Amino acid sequence: MLTPSPQDLRVALARYADARIEDARRSTEVTTRALEDASYTLCVMTGTQVVRQALQVADSMLGMRATVSPGLRRPVPAQQDGSLLSA
Repeated sequence: MLTPSPQDLRVALARYADARIEDARRSTEVTTRALEDASYTLCVMTGTQVVRQALQVADSMLGMRATVSPGLRRPVPAQQDGSLLSA
């Protein structure tokens, strides 16, 4: 099984959540089909056959890859004299 990228997995999770919300809000053939498609995609991406298990595996996969992106780190504040504050 190929491992999906974190970004692809997050997109699939968001798609599933949106489809589930829409189907719960007002279930139609279209919303039911969207939920089925999103569920299937999540199962395929995680190598599972049940949505509940797919969600658990996806959470686990994303948890294993949790890292801080260098571009997202907050800068260390400088003191008035220009030196950096110690942590």
